[in-house]
Amino acid sequence: DDGRRIAPRPVAAGNAVRVAYVGNFTAHTPRGEPFNTESHLALSLEALGHTVVRLQEDQQTTAQVARRVIDERADLFLWTRTWPEKLRAGGLEMIRSLPCPSVAYHLDLYAGLERSKDIDSEPWWRCKYVFTADGGSDAFWAIHGVNHIWAPPGVYGPECYMAVPQWDWHDIIFVGSGSNGYHPEWPHRKRLIDWLHATYGPRFTVFGRGGKRECVRGSELNELYASAKIVVGDSLCLGYTHERYWSDRIPETLGRGGFLVTPWIAGMEEQYANGRHLVAWQFGNWTMLRKLIDHYLEHDDERERIRHAGHEHVKAHHTYRHRMEWMLDYLAAREPSIARALAA
Repeated sequence: DDGRRIAPRPVAAGNAVRVAYVGNFTAHTPRGEPFNTESHLALSLEALGHTVVRLQEDQQTTAQVARRVIDERADLFLWTRTWPEKLRAGGLEMIRSLPCPSVAYHLDLYAGLERSKDIDSEPWWRCKYVFTADGGSDAFWAIHGVNHIWAPPGVYGPECYMAVPQWDWHDIIFVGSGSNGYHPEWPHRKRLIDWLHATYGPRFTVFGRGGKRECVRGSELNELYASAKIVVGDSLCLGYTHERYWSDRIPETLGRGGFLVTPWIAGMEEQYANGRHLVAWQFGNWTMLRKLIDHYLEHDDERERIRHAGHEHVKAHHTYRHRMEWMLDYLAAREPSIARALAA
């Protein structure tokens, strides 16, 4: 149950699940590409031959959602929460009234963070199955009565390709929030960015809030990674002692063709090989990080070999098409209705 698959099965006639999916489907890049989790999951499900009825979260009431699930004869209710306050009133009753299994799906970390304070009161957590990227908090989920399944992050398959460089060349980059503040529980992000600035000066560039450019997503992100020697990563993994949770920055960077240097997290060995798919450093060991960066700035052939291997590995094992096929197989083993839909 760790989300690993070799390859998705070919799409065939029949074996289709009807999914009613609540989420935010409005987010697009300047090039018109949908970029958030729910859009990528919906498109991946459709690529597998399933039907997805999109229910825009901020335009629904709980009564409307429940009615649509019935009217659409959905086999599965899927919910990725963007706005916590939406569908709060009556949300628990809505979930309990559904005629099909309910699934919550999210990539964020909650255990150990201030945001976890609402777990006992938010209806979203009361879905029959809750899939998140945090596989290291079994006791936490049990205390809160959440039926949790670990779903490691992935990357959207059609955007998993190596682009042609389109940007000015960069030696070292970081992509994401943090240069102007981040979660208060994770000051390491700003410390890392400040250290990289102090150590490498103009050879280091940040993209994201507070950086050279506010937001880079979609095909532009592939082009940016193709234009950089080294991408330095980080995960909101408290003290790097929190096992089996890492940012989607790992599959996103590797899948889009970036060479990634990131702290090692226990459990990553189940999906990635250090020195083969990416390069890992020991959290807090700044000397080690500098040695690794300096080495791979100069050893182009070795760096390119790892970059290509990481990309091919993610494309073959860690796209959201893989994740959705695995999720449906997991549900089919427990829900006769899903099994029947897949077998039809």
